Amino acid sequence: MYFFLCATVFLSISTANCDFVTEYYENLIYQRTAEAQVYEIPQSNAEFQTGYESTEVNDFGSYDFIVIGAGSAGSVVATRLSEIAEWNILLLEAGGEENDFNQIPSMFMFLQLSEMNWGYYSTPQTNCCLGMIDHKCMAPRGKALGGSSALNAVMYVRGNPKDYDKWVELGNPGWSYEEVLPYFIKSENSQIDGDSGYHGKGGFWNVEYALPPTNKFSNFIDGNVELNVSPLDYNGQDQLGVSKTQVNTKHGKRQSTGTAFLDNARKRKNLKVVTKALVTQINIDESSKVAQGVTFVTNDKKFSATATKEIIVSAGAINSPQLLMLSGIGPKSHLEEMGIQVIEDLPVGENLLEHPLFQGLSFHTNYSSGSADVETLITNYLNGYGPYTSPSNIDGLGFIHAGDVPEDVPMVEYLFITAGGSMMPILRRVYNYNDELTYHYLNNLNSDSDVVFYLVLLHEKSRGRVSLKSHDPIDFPNIDLNLFSEPEDIDNFIVGIEFILKLVETEAFRKINATLVDIPVCQDFEIYSRDFWDCTIRHMSMTLYHPCGTTPMGPDKTTSVVDSNLKVHGIEKLRVVDAGVFPSTISGHTNAPAVMVAEKISDVIKNDYQVLNV
Repeated sequence: MYFFLCATVFLSISTANCDFVTEYYENLIYQRTAEAQVYEIPQSNAEFQTGYESTEVNDFGSYDFIVIGAGSAGSVVATRLSEIAEWNILLLEAGGEENDFNQIPSMFMFLQLSEMNWGYYSTPQTNCCLGMIDHKCMAPRGKALGGSSALNAVMYVRGNPKDYDKWVELGNPGWSYEEVLPYFIKSENSQIDGDSGYHGKGGFWNVEYALPPTNKFSNFIDGNVELNVSPLDYNGQDQLGVSKTQVNTKHGKRQSTGTAFLDNARKRKNLKVVTKALVTQINIDESSKVAQGVTFVTNDKKFSATATKEIIVSAGAINSPQLLMLSGIGPKSHLEEMGIQVIEDLPVGENLLEHPLFQGLSFHTNYSSGSADVETLITNYLNGYGPYTSPSNIDGLGFIHAGDVPEDVPMVEYLFITAGGSMMPILRRVYNYNDELTYHYLNNLNSDSDVVFYLVLLHEKSRGRVSLKSHDPIDFPNIDLNLFSEPEDIDNFIVGIEFILKLVETEAFRKINATLVDIPVCQDFEIYSRDFWDCTIRHMSMTLYHPCGTTPMGPDKTTSVVDSNLKVHGIEKLRVVDAGVFPSTISGHTNAPAVMVAEKISDVIKNDYQVLNV
């Protein structure tokens, strides 16, 4: 890769080659950011239409395991299972390879307007997304090796110990924090000064701080300290506090699960990876209810492959439920409505959980961050530091308690962002803002001096749903977020808003004269009243792109889809391994727990076949 060429050159003497690499990245960034601004987001899986309509089904062979989806979890499962040399693994991924552009962390929003994103939007909403065009929120999902870890904001946030203890309380033995912590540690190669006993060294997945912090980071930390909110390692012993951002980068470069896990595993002869391959159906014997294989489309042709041991669905919390339903596993009434033969009646897609994100707290300041030229930014990136190594200038984050969760569990996360100019041209498209919010809010932001607080609701009471649009796998699924259908969610968000308003009144923020940017919506209500914030939250909230819970684990097949070993209820040789299996929300981001789940279940599978210690 060009990155390594230039890194080597910086240690040697060839300035000319370094100039070449810098120019390469400058052209790459210019080209890809320009393409993003005019990119036409797909409305369906039409690229696979020709192959899907083919009447000829080609035999792709037999494997011990077939893994569907090379995303955050699937890449890990395929890597770990292929450690057993006697097992043959087929890994099918609908997207393509990663590239030099997606590995620049600060460019992650541009990736949402590229072929690396499936292109999903929510259905029109009545309780949320009211400031968005057609009342639809964008719902990006990764479509590449690494899945959503190839286009996310690279933040590494595990959640709270009691989140996992709750999974056990819900009837899932083996998932307590004490039992899952070793699997967080196993995957991690930590470069931070974290709490002893909570972090791993030597794992595949690098964790470091995004460095250096911007010149406003000290205001953020000092202001929190004034409010008795202390700095800590939020992936360590305690979580209620404030911190620099821990990220999945290596020397400032994105580390998806594709690059961290699959890059080396793909060299194994027993692992076959097929990209640009859409699985259209899991083939299940209706009488025996045994999963036998899959049908998939690639290169405009249709193929079938069989699995002698198991099929593992790791297509993510949106695509996994879609595929299960297309294959006859799902709510009986919905499948019958779609004209699909019901093989197993399970509540697939009916427990969509998310992390709502409120964007309405932007502040003008009198302190300019200054801006470097692109050449300097690229040079710094190639040396592993600077703004391009940071996910959209997310300098730090904190957690506060609210609502009815245990007192040491956060309800609200707040992200501190020093507004960055590189994202401004595409924010309207990514947020899907209507004209009012675009012209009277976004256009009033100063990317050089403003700061933004994103608030994240970690434990919503509201539930959404993923359902089929039709029985055709070419059609996208329906995604009904249904945020804020429960008033308690608004109340908890307002607690977070009130905290931020206190934070910017501290001496640390008065030094930079932090002043709330006018919010143009909801002017019929008394400014900053509860009704005003209720209205504003519904207009200016989207999600943090953390769908989970759509194939939840549990002991009761009327309320869950998989058991505690992630085997689909009522179906033999079929598991789901991704964030969809979370039975409840976590006090963090979904990527790290998805990897933990994959690590743990890989060991469970090895143990089932008595090869765990081989």
